[in-house]
Amino acid sequence: MTGPWRWAAGLAAGAALYIGLPYLLVQRGGLGLITRGDPAGRQVALTFDDGPDPRSTPPVLDALRAAGVQATFFILPALGRQHPDLLRRLLDEGHEVLPHAHRHRHAWTLLPWTAFRDPGLAAREVGRLTATRSRCQRPPHGAYSLATVLGQRAAGVTGVHWTVEARDWAADATPGTVRAEVARQVRPGGIIVLHDAGPGARTTPAALPGILADLRARGLTVVPLRDLRGARPGTLRDVWHTLRGS
Repeated sequence: MTGPWRWAAGLAAGAALYIGLPYLLVQRGGLGLITRGDPAGRQVALTFDDGPDPRSTPPVLDALRAAGVQATFFILPALGRQHPDLLRRLLDEGHEVLPHAHRHRHAWTLLPWTAFRDPGLAAREVGRLTATRSRCQRPPHGAYSLATVLGQRAAGVTGVHWTVEARDWAADATPGTVRAEVARQVRPGGIIVLHDAGPGARTTPAALPGILADLRARGLTVVPLRDLRGARPGTLRDVWHTLRGS
């Protein structure tokens, strides 16, 4: 193998290592990520990404307060700094606040060094804002490259994924479709991802009261991630079962 073919083979091998394996084992398989809890606990963790936003986070908080439940918010530090009163409300009402990202970009579009640094930067920034140590992080779009994986390890944070994606961000989403997606996908021990800012915030605040009522009607207790019983990072054995669809 010579010339262009050698270069092409090298690029293919590099892409497989940098993106392909993390996509298969981590993003799809959940290796090293918290993706679910113990189904025997009859709990579900409710999580929100992309906030806080003064237009859409308050109605989300109002719905949670009315239902008497707490959730986990993966925030963008820059928005937390811009809206300190809203961040204070999150904390005062007992919600868990964790880092989403320093830069809200898909991992595959970032230069490796930038992707490596992002989890640590986000964790430190959110830690300063909340006066706590961030133990978990969810990258934008739940996307991973090798640099993201290594960056989380270097920062001492565990990645968090989900079992229920309601597609509240989709262009054709409505409060009704978001509620129906959660009802269709949710199982005991699951982790639900919704959005309190960005495109998903167009539908989620209106859908949330119905979602919470549905979960209660099914005998499921809504908790923040910190209280999800049996939540732990996935192992190679878990990956095998996940990829087999069991």
